[in-house]
Amino acid sequence: MINASNKVYKDVYRYFFGYLSILLSIFFIFLSFYDFNEKFIIKSSFIDFSLKFDTLSTFFVIFISALSIFISIFSIKYGDKYDKKPSLFFHSFFFIISMLILVISNDIFTFLIFWELMSIFSFLLVIYEGNEESRKAGFLYFLMTHIGTVLITSSFIMLYLKTSSFSFDDYGGAAGIIILSAAILGFSIKAGIIPFHTWLPYAHPVAPANISAIMSGIMVNMAIYGILKFLFIFSSGGASFLGIILLIMGAISALLGIMYAMAQKDIKKLLAFSTIENMGIIFMGIGVSYWANVENFKMLEYLAMLSVLLHIINHGLSKSSLFMGAGLIDKYTHTRNMEKLGGLSKKMGQLSVLFLIGVMSISAMPPLNGFLSEWYLYISLVGSVFTGNFYMVYFSVIAIAFLSLSGAVAGAAFVKLFGVVFLGKPRTSYVEYAVEPHIIERIAIALPVLSCIFIGIYPYPVISALNNVMLYLTGGIVSVNPFFAAQIIKGRPFSLYMPGLIVISFAAVLLILFFYLRIFSADKKRISETWACGLDEKNTKAQYSGGGFSSSIMKVFSSFYSSASEINFEKDVKKYFRIKSVYTEEINDIFEKYFYMPLEKLYVKLSDIFNKSVNSGNINVSLGYLFLSLIICFIIYIFIIK
Repeated sequence: MINASNKVYKDVYRYFFGYLSILLSIFFIFLSFYDFNEKFIIKSSFIDFSLKFDTLSTFFVIFISALSIFISIFSIKYGDKYDKKPSLFFHSFFFIISMLILVISNDIFTFLIFWELMSIFSFLLVIYEGNEESRKAGFLYFLMTHIGTVLITSSFIMLYLKTSSFSFDDYGGAAGIIILSAAILGFSIKAGIIPFHTWLPYAHPVAPANISAIMSGIMVNMAIYGILKFLFIFSSGGASFLGIILLIMGAISALLGIMYAMAQKDIKKLLAFSTIENMGIIFMGIGVSYWANVENFKMLEYLAMLSVLLHIINHGLSKSSLFMGAGLIDKYTHTRNMEKLGGLSKKMGQLSVLFLIGVMSISAMPPLNGFLSEWYLYISLVGSVFTGNFYMVYFSVIAIAFLSLSGAVAGAAFVKLFGVVFLGKPRTSYVEYAVEPHIIERIAIALPVLSCIFIGIYPYPVISALNNVMLYLTGGIVSVNPFFAAQIIKGRPFSLYMPGLIVISFAAVLLILFFYLRIFSADKKRISETWACGLDEKNTKAQYSGGGFSSSIMKVFSSFYSSASEINFEKDVKKYFRIKSVYTEEINDIFEKYFYMPLEKLYVKLSDIFNKSVNSGNINVSLGYLFLSLIICFIIYIFIIK
């Protein structure tokens, strides 16, 4: 009787916070459509919270709320596996609240308080499982995110010293090169841009799948919000080279992110590295748009900004659906290792279709939404080549090459993911008891997947909805014509996107193929076993593995990887014959191996030296350190604060 009452209590806890998250998100969507002319202030006993719905904030509020609704619906049923620790639902609810209030914050204190709350609640959700892997990932995430917070706080302090105001309303045109650099570095860490990405592939996979969907689909975009705010609202202009730097950072992140994704066996880790790639794509668009803004290439600026806003939406929809799908695979098979799966399409047919569409979207396959935003980024990069600026021409050509290569590798990586997990035959017993997920879980994934299809096939309503956001950021006059942005695209033949024609072409090819087979194929059917190179078809290990699929690509691009392999022979029969051998291969991040690990060793060594010198027991040494600290504080006051 006691166990039954505890189960009811835990179910109520899960359903309560699940429905509360949905209602909160719906409330914020309706609130964002209300025309607030001025900021509003919530007073408390220790601080006043200044909030404001500007055009950029409204876009992010609707984006966060819509994805939160999808993920909250998913969590209601998926979360039953976490009923023993219901704090998950409490923390995830306040995680969503912190992000919603963050994007409508209108002063330094409100922004930093909710930025920190977002970081704390996400940290608690990363370490939720409580095992050693999650604790290590949580510590790394906590360390990196607070390094970023220090840089962001520094940029705000400099803005305050320059304007003598805490309000964002007074920061227009106040951010110079140093302020922008500090802010970009701080937000880049949160976005997981290379080389600040090391926390992301550790933190996202260990969190519960619904939290991974929030972190990858929504949270990393809070860094994009901050960068857009500083570059296009607070910036004083005149630093166009920052746009080129962002373009370079984005191109490197896009290529290396998907290269590392290609090497992964863990489904969620592959998706986490894919997030790095897509953040890189967004950075590329921001870089082109900011450079064009400073250099006054308005049409180029509009197109690049449109690609940024569209890719924020498209990546959020497709990546959240894929993380939710990965969570269901883990829930019903109890493994995330794709090498232990296979043949899931026969057990989880509907999920496989939804997952396939999500994979096609994230791989930028036409006519889905992922292709749309990357198409406009390509157009922006090609347009940059014709600006005549030597540096922009040079780096735009390189960026086009990097983006093209990353797109090809992304296609290969997600073919590997879907093929190894859903096609073929089961490789291990993990697949044996897999069943179709609950209807609520499937509906929750279907909602963003259907949105991916809709935006890809009929994008112009979404483009028109982004009209004022695009003009607000680029400094253009807000048009009374709600279809201004769509008309810009339709009116330029070089950037025309015709998804209807793509759909008709695919349908025509399929019909031609169907009738060809019907007319020219033989009437007789021949049934035989699949030939497997002379091996027994029942030998599931004879199938193509994920490692086998990616090994040739990894050899071609071996300079991007740092790998270590080992073969262990368990028992000898004769000199050249073995009963069993075990091959293991470890793929290391070159930045982690050659930069962060040596930096960690240096930090530990210096800490030991400092600890020994401070704790020497000599009072003269202690007084010397105290005097040195006072001198440093005085210098900071004279040259920075005053």
